[in-house]
Amino acid sequence: MTSLPAALTAALQDGIAAVDAAGALAARNDAMRALQAAFSRPGAHAADLRALGVDAADEARMRAGEAVAVSVRARHWRLRLVAADGADWLLATETTDAWRAGAAHVELARLRALAKASGTIVHDFNNMLNAAIGLAAMVRPLVVDPVDVQILQELTQGTQHGAQLMRSVARMLTRPTGDRSRAALTALVDEALTTANKSFLQRGVKVEWAPSPQPPLLRTEIAESVQSLWHGMIAICEMKPPTLRIVADADTFAVGDGRPRRWARVRLVAAGVDPAVAAETVRLLAGATGWLKAIGGGALTAGLAASLFVQRRLGGDLRAVAADGELTLEYLWPALA
Repeated sequence: MTSLPAALTAALQDGIAAVDAAGALAARNDAMRALQAAFSRPGAHAADLRALGVDAADEARMRAGEAVAVSVRARHWRLRLVAADGADWLLATETTDAWRAGAAHVELARLRALAKASGTIVHDFNNMLNAAIGLAAMVRPLVVDPVDVQILQELTQGTQHGAQLMRSVARMLTRPTGDRSRAALTALVDEALTTANKSFLQRGVKVEWAPSPQPPLLRTEIAESVQSLWHGMIAICEMKPPTLRIVADADTFAVGDGRPRRWARVRLVAAGVDPAVAAETVRLLAGATGWLKAIGGGALTAGLAASLFVQRRLGGDLRAVAADGELTLEYLWPALA
């Protein structure tokens, strides 16, 4: 059987195997052996075309010059048969990354359509809340019982907070993605801190911030990211901690069910926050119920709620951790390699 230079086959990413008349395979490089291992079962090595999921009809198509797709355990390949120098060769190109990219494109289109539909629903719901607020204002002059007055005030306040949140959600769902620019993480912190410094001074919050000489880089919507950080700083101001430590760095880890990746990270570490407020903030940013009550009660401002939407829309996240008497707001963005 015709042989190929070992150095050549070892350097190829595509798998190569010689194929005899019965469809048996003789692997010529590690890429093909990896393909066979993927299709092998305990006690049954994938030694021929049939074991790779190629049936008689597929083999006929391949011998006519067509490519055939095969898959196993979330991995995908494109197989071709090539006749050369009186021998048949199987060429296997792994297409897993391309397949995932295509699936991601379809999923992105689905999510965009869902966001548009959700934005319309949220907008309509906000109109209903505004109608309720107007009705409450009309009824107020007719209410004289103190208990009824208090109930009406609480109803109006809750409805106003709900309308405010719905407006924020609608903007996040329907706003188109803007231009993304390359930026140093510390530059985002500096800009947000410049606008928040006055609030820190007024509330007596001591800020500790030492920018790294080699900050991580990211590509993002700069204005959105700066505003998101600013909302977090103002939310912490409302909690009136004696000190706030800001740390900007990068690390590799998984978020949620995603794969490990490199993240640009800003941590706002507030010491001396009321434990109940810190626990409520952690609970709500983890997805618990009670958004409206929290926004009205001051444990989590409407700005911080909007910040959570922004971070996730930009491909990152916003998390909170309470430990050792400190509350940490952790902002994440995908970092540039």
